[in-house]
Amino acid sequence: MSELPEIKQKFFDEFFRKYRKTALVFLRSSKEKFEDFDPFRKTGYKITSQNPIPVKILTKTISPNELILKEIGIVNSGSIWIILNDRDVTLIKNSEKITIENIEYYVHDDAVGNKFQVFPTEFADMSKIILFRKQV
Repeated sequence: MSELPEIKQKFFDEFFRKYRKTALVFLRSSKEKFEDFDPFRKTGYKITSQNPIPVKILTKTISPNELILKEIGIVNSGSIWIILNDRDVTLIKNSEKITIENIEYYVHDDAVGNKFQVFPTEFADMSKIILFRKQV
């Protein structure tokens, strides 16, 4: 019975190598006040973008029903779970936006009170994070 966790870990490592995707992580950048700056409307900023950093991840879409049942009553469409290495969690936490297959996601969401949601997994050196899609 002691071999079972080791077999699960080997299977997951192979699965991760085979089905992983590349997410482009854009770190937070500086904001400068532009000519039409309005402090009351928070508009008129010029945002400089940095080069994205590629991160290998696994994705799983989350249905709104799953968010209601599992995560403190939040309904948000377009949310996904990502599974990634623990060393990349800080990159995701400090990111301004994350692009996966040309769709932009954000780590912090207004419905959660701008909190970062990271969960441990049963696999070594891996974490799960919920990303939110901003729909305007």
